[in-house]
Amino acid sequence: MKLTPLNITLACVLVWAVSEMGSTDKALFSWAGLLILSVVLIVVDILFRLWTKNTQRLWIMQIGFILLVGIISILIKLQF
Repeated sequence: MKLTPLNITLACVLVWAVSEMGSTDKALFSWAGLLILSVVLIVVDILFRLWTKNTQRLWIMQIGFILLVGIISILIKLQF
């Protein structure tokens, strides 16, 4: 399995979620939400791999996807 930005993102999210397990604060994600996020990231990673075989283009597309999703998430969070 190749190392890609979406794999790195998924690993960081999972490590963060596990590290927050002992906290008494309200969790940002429920376990169901974390599972759905993980499945979505895995499916999107597979789709990107099917669409492009060039590793450099794959990295650029996935980094762009992560940035786009992050910006949209921040804008939604600011609105509500």
